Amino acid sequence: MNIKQHLIRIENFKAIQTLDAAKIDHKVIALFMLCEGIDLQAHEISALLNSYDHLGAKKIPHKKIQALIQAKKISEEDETLPCPV
Repeated sequence: MNIKQHLIRIENFKAIQTLDAAKIDHKVIALFMLCEGIDLQAHEISALLNSYDHLGAKKIPHKKIQALIQAKKISEEDETLPCPV
């Protein structure tokens, strides 16, 4: 299963969320996604939804986020690194 190729498109994930919010069984959602060309199983639908719910559970301070962005910019501009970070 290669979810990353298909779920990068946010419309696909929004469709899964909408169907789940309508209390549609995850087996039916998986069948719907299969008709759309995305081969997912019911347990994978559940895992995706649970993972998404946990993403925003803990907030990172703005100062730390800015430090991470700045570190990424520095590493992208550093030509001494052997490979892209």
